[in-house]
Amino acid sequence: MKKTIISVALLFVFALSCFAADLTGIWKGIVKLPNGDDLELTYKLKAEGEALTGSVTSSYGEIPLHDGKIKGEDFTFKLQFGNSVMEQNGKLYGDSIVIKSTFQGNERKNTFKRVSEK
Repeated sequence: MKKTIISVALLFVFALSCFAADLTGIWKGIVKLPNGDDLELTYKLKAEGEALTGSVTSSYGEIPLHDGKIKGEDFTFKLQFGNSVMEQNGKLYGDSIVIKSTFQGNERKNTFKRVSEK
């Protein structure tokens, strides 16, 4: 009986891991700047357990993510611009992610689509 319970528990854990959110990939979207211009952003994300690493690229260059964490389908990370830090949190919705950014008291919410699973 004990072996059966352990086997069922392990099977359940394996099944859950197959359906776990995987943020690894390349995500693209457009962000509206305060002056009204559009800025294309590309997030290159890598999920390793509950850790999230990667970078965001725009026409202004590439910035690495810091303090990335994943909890289920929710995730958080920080971007550093000189001495300023932008906190971001997001949620995975299949092949899109929604990222809410907070910077100097301003909050923005943007959607990014998966373009690659690399």
